[in-house]
Amino acid sequence: MKLQNLLVNNMENKAKNIKNILANDHYIIPRYQRNYTWGKAEITQLIKDIYDFFPLENSEEKSYYIGSLVCFKRENDSFELIDGQQRHTTITLINLVLKNWENIKNTIPLPNLKFDSRKKVQNYIENLYKAEKINFQRQIEELSISGTENFKVAIEHIQEELRNKNIQIFANNFYENVLLFRVEVPEDTDLNHYFEIMNNRGEQLEKHEIIKALLLGKTSDIKNQAKFSEIWDACADMTNYVFLNFETKNREKLFTKDCELIAKKFEEISIDENNNEHIESSLADIIKNHKIDTDFPEEIKYIKDKYKSLIDFPNFLLQVLKIKNVEVSLDDKKLLEQFSDINPDPIEFIFDLLKYRVLFDKFIIKQDLADADESKQNWGIKKLNTDFETNVKTFSQPNKNDDELVKLQVMLYYSDSTNTYNNWLQEILKNTDFEIDKYTNKVWNIAKDKFKKENLSYPNISIFNLYFIDFLLWKLYSEDIKGIETYVDDNTNKVNNLKKKIFYRRGLFYSFKFRQLNSKEHLAAQSNPSSIIIPSDELNGIGNLCLISTSQNSAGNKENPSDKKKRFKNDMSSLKRLIMFESYENDKWEAEQIFKHKKEIEILIDKYTSTENIKF
Repeated sequence: MKLQNLLVNNMENKAKNIKNILANDHYIIPRYQRNYTWGKAEITQLIKDIYDFFPLENSEEKSYYIGSLVCFKRENDSFELIDGQQRHTTITLINLVLKNWENIKNTIPLPNLKFDSRKKVQNYIENLYKAEKINFQRQIEELSISGTENFKVAIEHIQEELRNKNIQIFANNFYENVLLFRVEVPEDTDLNHYFEIMNNRGEQLEKHEIIKALLLGKTSDIKNQAKFSEIWDACADMTNYVFLNFETKNREKLFTKDCELIAKKFEEISIDENNNEHIESSLADIIKNHKIDTDFPEEIKYIKDKYKSLIDFPNFLLQVLKIKNVEVSLDDKKLLEQFSDINPDPIEFIFDLLKYRVLFDKFIIKQDLADADESKQNWGIKKLNTDFETNVKTFSQPNKNDDELVKLQVMLYYSDSTNTYNNWLQEILKNTDFEIDKYTNKVWNIAKDKFKKENLSYPNISIFNLYFIDFLLWKLYSEDIKGIETYVDDNTNKVNNLKKKIFYRRGLFYSFKFRQLNSKEHLAAQSNPSSIIIPSDELNGIGNLCLISTSQNSAGNKENPSDKKKRFKNDMSSLKRLIMFESYENDKWEAEQIFKHKKEIEILIDKYTSTENIKF
């Protein structure tokens, strides 16, 4: 049976469209819930996801699930929102905007959302709902007072995002075809404990929880269900090593002393199920039995939540699903749809999930959260040391280091500004040989294949291409550190000019770490404030481009190159920009200097990308 059918059979009384949610019942946001926090990114993403999911002409019936509302039914039959209040508030505000849009009919006239102990917010939303359409825009501003600013800003973001959409089609789909799961927790649920759990884990019931319930529904054997549930929950927590997510007695059955998986197939896995009487075969069961351990030994507490995974669990589910199904997209907006289409065997899938999670923990970068200094970005490839006191580098052979491998992975991660698809990670998970030289060469080839050297001019140059050039500069430095430190002229070496400049900035090269950057900068600005005329080919070419943060781009956008050098001379966000600063001649950055630097970068690119096999 398709997961889509299972979804209907198991959840037909739970899935409700937006019109049903907004027009029926009353929902309460209790006082213990945090304030409304969604901003432009979340609101824009939600509206874009909904709009992009549906064709412009509705030739087929489709449903789009945007998450869940976890509720507790009060004695007066209103629903207290335990989970999903940010979504409900946002759809209430979207309905408010649509209600005041020209020629949009069938909107919901009044809000059914109440805020406990937040009179200002309650009055603001209710008064806007009562406002005449002709006065609506003015009252968004006039009614806003201290405590309601985030709602005012959210309404403006909604209006901005809808302005360029086919609003009628969006409204039709929004009300009729966008669904939420309303899940009622059992009457005997300890709400304080449940809310504490959700806060501690930072994890809301999402589409992956639905997939868990549906896959369990396809597993008829009670013992297999219990085993499936244990493995799923262990893999779902991406904040630490999967090894630590199993109880001690089960770790010994599942893993070697080096944290390698013992079993070669699901049937060989032996897990004590703690005599659970309840198998989580539905979302209600998941909620009722949803718990986390609170009595970790101190040495395990030290490790747990110490690391940040580069992807979340929904993306990891898709990574595993794609390994055997190449047609899968790594877009987690389509998580339910893709599992429905593929309809994986639950036993085969859960074993793959555990197998690739063990590999992920050992061979993929993770960020050390022990030091929260953003500038340090402590990424590394580390395996769990089973003494629970330390972590060790996965690759620690004599005369070998993983610096290049870590740099490559961090570069690939940061160059995807949304950190959504991570197709490069898919290629790594399918890798079969993790000997460090072969593994590094594998990741290098992934990066080299992604680099498009025919596309090095603005505006078409990709963010990745600029990251890759920074990597090549670091690689040039790292391959010849001794030579760099004791620089001598060598006119026979084509990259000699670059080495000379690296020599002068070697301290910053030594400390360089990739960061999240998403702006392409013209060092000599496009709207040149000086009287110097630079031909467009040079102005928009690779000689004048580098990668910087959005804030730096805004701060220095109108400055001339000399002022930028004074401001950012010792900033190592981009190695290429450091080299550009070293390429000034008599404090000039004009067509001649830009051309010379372009040639240096072209030589650097040819050095590494024209060779079929680079040794590591």
